Amino acid sequence: MLFQSYKENNINSIVDLVDILKKMGVPEDSKWQTLILYLQHIAEFNYLTLSQKKKIKKLLIEIINKNKFDDKEYNKINRKLGNIFFEPYKKKLEEVVKESNELVKNFVKISKVRKKYIEDLGQHTIEIIKETEDIELTIEKVKQSFKQVLNLIEEDIKNLYNDVNIDALTSLYNRKFLDVNLDKILEKCKKNSIPCCILIFDIDDFKKINDTYGHRIGDQALKIVAKIIKSRGEKFLLNLNNTTKNFIPVRYGGEEFCIILEGFDSNNGYKFGEYIRKAVSRYNFLIRNVNGEVIKSEIKITVSGGVSSTYKGDKLGEMLIEEADQALYKAKKSGKNRIEVAV
Repeated sequence: MLFQSYKENNINSIVDLVDILKKMGVPEDSKWQTLILYLQHIAEFNYLTLSQKKKIKKLLIEIINKNKFDDKEYNKINRKLGNIFFEPYKKKLEEVVKESNELVKNFVKISKVRKKYIEDLGQHTIEIIKETEDIELTIEKVKQSFKQVLNLIEEDIKNLYNDVNIDALTSLYNRKFLDVNLDKILEKCKKNSIPCCILIFDIDDFKKINDTYGHRIGDQALKIVAKIIKSRGEKFLLNLNNTTKNFIPVRYGGEEFCIILEGFDSNNGYKFGEYIRKAVSRYNFLIRNVNGEVIKSEIKITVSGGVSSTYKGDKLGEMLIEEADQALYKAKKSGKNRIEVAV
């Protein structure tokens, strides 16, 4: 790392550290020294994602390699640092805007269709009243007409909910649902004095699946893993026979899945993860052509996972996600097809 000699020689004095910076070409201008020291240490902060940490370290190396310390470069570095900090929120904002646009389009489309139904309902009601002399029969027919329209509206509301909260490919909850509800779920667990776990799964070597067999097969793999998570998760809960525990499976994005485990401590969270992991690794994945014919069998899919937990509700959702993500990264580095628990 940048200050390897500083660490190796156990230099504790800030004066010694400043001397090292000067030898590396950093001017005595305090703003440059402050910036470099800040970048060096902020990469260890827990609230940053792994991606952000890597980019900050890369930015630090870029400063030293360029050896250019004027005001223009200083402002440029700060802008880059600001973009790194804003990165997760920018991505979320873009996703929200995209989802909102789709929701508005669907709502407008539904409104146009249902407007016609409501107009027809009015005309139909008038015709019933004119044609039917029996008042009770008239009322019953009008009630049935209204009921049909209400059923259609209820169906529309359900479809709109699915558009917002359900992943179209896997039929699991989507990232939007997680972002909106995770902290609410954690607050509920805190209120009920029960623990909560986050389990993040990632399909191992998913890019290789896509590159080898194509994205259609990659989508099939995602569907299979999602199906196993849901079915095996339900079976795991059934075996526990415990009403305080619940699991909520989410497609986190790409080949990643996030599972909220209400009432689970880290030990049970690990057992749940292992149960799913083994089920996936045992599955015989078949590749079929567009006609449904099997063209290749005995293909194995594996997943790696990371578990994080909170016992007193003292962690926000983002912190739990980050801890689970780091445990997942450890599982990947340790050989894949395994579950690691955040320390």
